[in-house]
Amino acid sequence: MTGRMSHIRRNMKEENTAYRPEQMLCAKILREMLKDDYEVKLEFPVILKPFDNLDVRGAIPDIVVIGKGMKSHHRIVIRLMGEIHDKPKKKIKDEDQKLVLMHNGWKVFDFNWYDMPELWNQKKYTIEQAKDSIIRNFKI
Repeated sequence: MTGRMSHIRRNMKEENTAYRPEQMLCAKILREMLKDDYEVKLEFPVILKPFDNLDVRGAIPDIVVIGKGMKSHHRIVIRLMGEIHDKPKKKIKDEDQKLVLMHNGWKVFDFNWYDMPELWNQKKYTIEQAKDSIIRNFKI
């Protein structure tokens, strides 16, 4: 190695790293809550059929919850919306993606950082508080 920072590390912003702490905590809590009826996956690629001329062909949601057995028709996307999602251009892109996901049969839940600080601030809040926050915002 030359000692220079790699292209990926130099250009990767903190919010773009795979498996952020809030994502890992949310998935862990969901797995505990949903037990064997659902499979919880992180960064699961979803191929989408076009809808209403929106240019969204696919998505890689933060968390996907897929039902098993009798609940196999349940397909859920959870998007963890940090501060970056408050920017006007990002809001438009997020809304387009949500519409296309819903048109393709996915139920979409957006967990926003300002509504659920218990998930984002793990130093200040307990896992139980994060779980209560998820329960308040997540209804299958």
